[in-house]
Amino acid sequence: MAPKKKKLAALPAPSRAGHPVLIIPGFMSSGLTIQKSPHKSWEGKRVWINIASAGFNSLHVGGALRKNERRRESMRDLRAEAGDPTERTSEEMHQEYAKQMECKSKWVWHMRLRSDMVREKEGVVVRPVPGLAGVDYLAPGALTESASYVFGPVLKLLKEKGYREEVDLDAAPYDWRIPPSELESRDGYFTDTMGKVERLYKRSDNRPVVLLCHSMGCKTGHYLLNFVLRKLGKEEGKAWIDKHVHSYVPVGAPHVGAQKTVRCMIDGDKMGLEAFLEKDEGLMMGRSLGSGLWLFPVEASFGAFCPEKLGLSADDSTFPRAPAVPPVIVRNESSLRITLPAQTLPLKSFVYNRKRLPPSKLRLAISIGEHITVRTDFVEVTQGSRQRSSLQLSLKDTTWLLACPPTIEETLSTFPFIQLALEEPGTGSAPTQPKGICVLDITWPFRFVWWLVSWICCCPCSVMWKLGCCFYRGAKRGADLGAALLGEIRVIGESGRVDWKKGLMACSVKNSEDGGEAGLLYDFIARLETTERVRYGIFLSPPKPESVEFKVKWEPNKVSSDASTIVRSQRLENVKKHYRTGKKTLDISYSSSNCKQIMQMEGLTSAHTLAKETYGTDPMGPLSISGWQPPPVSKVTAIYGINLDTEVGCVYQRNPSVRISSSDANRLQQLFILDKKAKLSDEGSATHSIKDGVISETKKTPQSVIGGDVEQKSGDGTVPYWSLQHCRTWKESCDVMVHEIPNAEHRAILNDKRFHKILLDVLECS
Repeated sequence: MAPKKKKLAALPAPSRAGHPVLIIPGFMSSGLTIQKSPHKSWEGKRVWINIASAGFNSLHVGGALRKNERRRESMRDLRAEAGDPTERTSEEMHQEYAKQMECKSKWVWHMRLRSDMVREKEGVVVRPVPGLAGVDYLAPGALTESASYVFGPVLKLLKEKGYREEVDLDAAPYDWRIPPSELESRDGYFTDTMGKVERLYKRSDNRPVVLLCHSMGCKTGHYLLNFVLRKLGKEEGKAWIDKHVHSYVPVGAPHVGAQKTVRCMIDGDKMGLEAFLEKDEGLMMGRSLGSGLWLFPVEASFGAFCPEKLGLSADDSTFPRAPAVPPVIVRNESSLRITLPAQTLPLKSFVYNRKRLPPSKLRLAISIGEHITVRTDFVEVTQGSRQRSSLQLSLKDTTWLLACPPTIEETLSTFPFIQLALEEPGTGSAPTQPKGICVLDITWPFRFVWWLVSWICCCPCSVMWKLGCCFYRGAKRGADLGAALLGEIRVIGESGRVDWKKGLMACSVKNSEDGGEAGLLYDFIARLETTERVRYGIFLSPPKPESVEFKVKWEPNKVSSDASTIVRSQRLENVKKHYRTGKKTLDISYSSSNCKQIMQMEGLTSAHTLAKETYGTDPMGPLSISGWQPPPVSKVTAIYGINLDTEVGCVYQRNPSVRISSSDANRLQQLFILDKKAKLSDEGSATHSIKDGVISETKKTPQSVIGGDVEQKSGDGTVPYWSLQHCRTWKESCDVMVHEIPNAEHRAILNDKRFHKILLDVLECS
């Protein structure tokens, strides 16, 4: 490093044609490398985003490895073509698949943060690639640069104009996974960035620096300016900014947030790696990054947004305007919580006639109404001794959440009863055996006479019968094993239909009183009886039914009652597709919600805590002072694209069925999913579009331009116009120039010649 510094000191002064530039990249736009890891072979690897280095570059959807695994799972081997020596065998591809799956798992493990959405995994240190190398291309290489560029095209342009790295051109990459306050407390990022600004200023003949920021980097640059005021004091800090900073240039800035980030946390974020990551991996990534809350749309109902605590007023001209479309719209639904407590189920009644072929594993199925059934996992049957009467099934504590119509009356009409069944792998009826001669009961004399006559009068026939029975039992066992592999099941125990109307009505009254948060769980007991109508004992008594306890709670709709005007209420003609019932029609409606409410309903307690305790107490106000308040700089030049379809909201519905088990403690559960059947109202369809539950503004969407008239515009494909244009409200505090580039996409704008021309003008570069 020492020789490098000497070389920089010897460089001639740069051309005075342009101001020095400090680049601050956006979300997922800084390269990350692993400095320390429990997996030593991973140390030094560029974890973001060089997937070839990570070792799972061939694991893409539709690739040969994936196809081979699907064929293996369906028990069809992938054969090499005859005479083709280059074709790998199925086993070789399977080994490669397993190797790359392990690499992908480790990659996700390194990228994810802990449950608090702030700290890294134990023993893991991931930090940004320093300097311009961390912001040029995410995956450097001749074949990947064109698809992974960030500021690469801009750097090429500036270097052609005579800019030199670490002289009048530098970058401040950062760990974009964590909140801004953690960037300073953990990495000293903003203090170091101040030092970079000072060095660029001195090496450029005391020319002030242009802060060139993109996407979330605009918020980072805004935060930096307020950090200077707090670190140096208001007067001294303002003097430092006036001396060292020429202008603040936000490109594609989400000043008051972007609605897309809400969906990333609720529905998961594959971070552009849809071809490689699975749904659950995207969900894990989206819910572990603490920086996501920084990009949430600012709204008065959000927990971290407290203008009163910051001494601000809603009458302030810079106060964010409410978006035309709420970021969250939720279908009006209630839910049914079914809890199966941990308990032990004796199996004597179900295996009396199965001494030779007792079940090895069983599961409990719960049918709610005619068309919906939830099930536990298969559980191994345990045996305390060699007697069949000791067989038992240990059930774990499990809870299911079911989506229901909004009222208790509609819920009871949809799900009028509940019924339990005991299932085992196999097909047909359960394997049983006839009563032997040693079984003593009231029919023993008759069976003894029949046994004696059959063996004396027709010994050969009896022998053939026995051989046939043995062959049948063997074939039956083989058929059951094959059926189990194919997922076939049979019922060996079943309860009657439990009418739960009275219980649900009782708990619904209680839930209405307490808001549905702590309503009572109504206890039910179902009695399981064997499906084999057998009798045992001397007097042939019927088997004793076994009791299974379960609890039910009806939870009312928790969404606010503000009806949505943009999404159309509709009558579902085939309710079976939504609630899996036989009912033909059902009226559904939607309500406007907000970020705070959807996080609470989804159970994202870590995110809500982070918003309240980290973002809400940050003195730099990442969601207020450093978000929508004017930055403490004299000149702002905002550049962004317009007129591309841009997400402005999403329509959610409850997940039809979600299982929450003690054995799934580490598994993320998605309680709300996108309502892909939602349709816009006549009013909404005239100005917006919807696809798979995602509402987008279009170039025909009327926008109230701040300081101007109503015009038809939309955002840049990522950030809505509502957020991009907020910088116009700063004109009373600083000199604001706005450049709108038609059809310039959020990332592609960095490679747009029109943007390059504007940038050179801002830099006063010839």
